[in-house]
Amino acid sequence: MGILDLMLGKGGPGEQGVEGQSYTLPKETHDFVYPVAVRRDEVEAFAELVAAEADAPPLADASDDLQSVFDGLVGEGGVDADDLAEQMSQPRKAVEPMIDTWQNAIDRDIGVVYARLGAHENLLAFVQFCKQRDEDDSDPFELPATFSEAAALLKRLEEGTDTQYRALVHTDLLPDQ
Repeated sequence: MGILDLMLGKGGPGEQGVEGQSYTLPKETHDFVYPVAVRRDEVEAFAELVAAEADAPPLADASDDLQSVFDGLVGEGGVDADDLAEQMSQPRKAVEPMIDTWQNAIDRDIGVVYARLGAHENLLAFVQFCKQRDEDDSDPFELPATFSEAAALLKRLEEGTDTQYRALVHTDLLPDQ
């Protein structure tokens, strides 16, 4: 079956014993996702959390001090403070493109976002990372006032991805991986 057959609505018999039509779509341009209804305010609050974490002075600002401590504890060259700072930015880098895409996708108070496999886990890891930074007295990072709304997005995603139902969408609608 070619793309023209697909565009004209012609398909083959359904798979797995299900009567109906079956279409073949290229894996390069389509992906399975969880459609999740969210509030724009929650996505905006999560974007504020991402921005707050990005704008807070990272521990890398103290990399010279950290490097001397690491060198004293484990020997010269045992731990690289710059590598550690890079690792600490990974949770944010995992969620930034997702949140940016969702912000652009929602133009009303409530909308639907498409969450790929692992989206909830990445957002959860980022929230946990932010909470740890907030609780660390030596870290100047503080959770924004809208943190509870960001946490509400996390809860919606947990509920929306805890299902077998997934949709197939074009990758143009998804954040880069």
